[in-house]
Amino acid sequence: MIPSSHLAADPAGPAAAGITGVARVISGTDLAATLQAVGPALDHRWAIVGPPPSPDGWIRASDLLDPEHLDEALAVVREHHQATPEVAVSYFTAWYAATIVGPAIATFVLTRRVPDLDPTEIWVHRHEGGWFDATAFRRPRMTLLPGDPAVAGCAPETIPAEVVAVAADLDALRARLVEEIIGHLEPIITSLRKRARLGLAALWGAVAAQCGRTFLLTERVSRDPHLGRLEADAFFAAATPTLRARPTWQQFIHRGRCYTGMRRGSCCLAHRVTEEFCTACPFVAAPERESRLREWIDSQGPGGLAV
Repeated sequence: MIPSSHLAADPAGPAAAGITGVARVISGTDLAATLQAVGPALDHRWAIVGPPPSPDGWIRASDLLDPEHLDEALAVVREHHQATPEVAVSYFTAWYAATIVGPAIATFVLTRRVPDLDPTEIWVHRHEGGWFDATAFRRPRMTLLPGDPAVAGCAPETIPAEVVAVAADLDALRARLVEEIIGHLEPIITSLRKRARLGLAALWGAVAAQCGRTFLLTERVSRDPHLGRLEADAFFAAATPTLRARPTWQQFIHRGRCYTGMRRGSCCLAHRVTEEFCTACPFVAAPERESRLREWIDSQGPGGLAV
């Protein structure tokens, strides 16, 4: 394993995590600025504050708890990808989870803030292929740390209304992140399980893979090759047993740099459609995974990651 002793200390704030540049662009409780600052860690997805910019493709997250709306969303995935119910549910779980956990995890790691994930206050944008590519938060509500500039030195009665809570410390803030993610996803996971022959380990494994991926993608902003992995380990320790099918890491040196790749804790079933196992699939041997990851890094050009 690649040494990580330089991060043994508790990174209680952005400065300690080596991400002061992110903190500087955020003023007050501006969730919109926070989401913009962490945007590169969301990969090809994006997140905004406010109502959806147009009615096209946007769905209120809580509406997906309605059986009719959920069945409609799954039908789009089945038809577009010629997928079985099991593959459609697996795909949907991963795609939907990514739009929820992505903004939450990126803001936690990079700004030490956790957005409110109340499904009645969130919209997600569905691409025509059935996957989700954007998240809209109706209100900029967040949980912060005591040292956050938005609340530092504030008397209880003067704390901004956008602040849901002030966590006692980093462990408490991480526990809040776990609570928000599981609390949002648990009802829809329960509904999805009724629609395919997939167990909870597989469904939560799909969620865990998206969590792990976002943690690693935070390197695009932090420039720290170890921070995301260490934060992920602490997160998954706090999220057990629900996210017990968590990913594991494959670390290696490539062209003189440290890289971390991911091995999923459960299969996404994509091979049933593409006839090929994904690089992160648990059924791909470690040497083959590393070879693929090296090619993937080189294909991205400067700043490429093994994610």
